[in-house]
Amino acid sequence: MERRAGYRALVVEDDGAILNLVKIVLEREGFIVEGVKNGAAAIGLLDGVAYDLLILDLMLPGVGGEELLGYLELTQPKYLRRVIVTTASPARMSCDFLQRICHVLAKPFDIEKLILIARECTQPDAA
Repeated sequence: MERRAGYRALVVEDDGAILNLVKIVLEREGFIVEGVKNGAAAIGLLDGVAYDLLILDLMLPGVGGEELLGYLELTQPKYLRRVIVTTASPARMSCDFLQRICHVLAKPFDIEKLILIARECTQPDAA
């Protein structure tokens, strides 16, 4: 399988252990990874950096995952096809967004599955 060398990923996750694990895994796959713990910080980065992949926890303090998806829909809808939502409660995800994002990954998730989905979401035809 092709590595994603040079691809930029943003991980938005309030659990520090999960954030660090996902960063390490993606960096091993060649991604350049930034991580933040809340939606407001993610918005600040998304306004200035072009990311190839966004891994987004649904339940975040302050600006939550669905609010961040709504922001992306209004300002940068091309990003939605590059989003992997991670959540312990996939049933709570709005059906409206499910059709427009790349994938929903239920927690706890398998690392190998995360890698496969990240590769899928960064394919040129995914955007």
